[in-house]
Amino acid sequence: MPCPTRSQQPLCRFSLAFLAVAVTTSLALTALPARASSPAAWEDQTRDVIAQCTDASQFTDAEPAGAPVLFDDEAGTTALLLQGHYPQQHMNGRAGQELCLYLRASQEVFIAPADKLTAGADAMPDTPTDTTDDASSDTSDNASQANTPAGTGDAAP
Repeated sequence: MPCPTRSQQPLCRFSLAFLAVAVTTSLALTALPARASSPAAWEDQTRDVIAQCTDASQFTDAEPAGAPVLFDDEAGTTALLLQGHYPQQHMNGRAGQELCLYLRASQEVFIAPADKLTAGADAMPDTPTDTTDDASSDTSDNASQANTPAGTGDAAP
C-alpha cells in the first residue's frame, strides 16, 4: 500500500521495514520450540541428564531408579532419582538413593541423599481412604499391631 502523502513517506517506509523485521523475527522464534521439542532432542537431553547425574553421584554403580521428571520451563529443572551402593568403608556397601537436580539452562547438577525420599510401595495406601479405614478398625486388630514396627501391619516374629 503506497503512502498517502509525500511528507508521510519516511514514516511509512519505517513502518513497513519494522513490520517486515517483526514478522521475520516472529517466524524464526516460532520455529525454535518445534526444533527443541523433537523426539531426538528429548532423547539427547535424557541421555545428558542421566550421564551428568551418574557422573556426579558418589555411588560408583549409580543408575537411574526411574525416568527423569521434567519440571516446567519456569523452574527449568529436571529431577532424576538415582540408586546405587555407598562406597564408604563404614557403609559396608549399603544400597542407597540420591536425588539429582539438573538445571537445563546451565546444565549444572546438584546431588542430595534421598534414602528417606521413598518409603516403599508397601507403605503407601492403595487409596486415600485406606488410611482412615485403618484408624477405625476394631480393637483386636489394634492389639495385634502393638508388637509390630510402626505402620507395617505385620506381626513381629
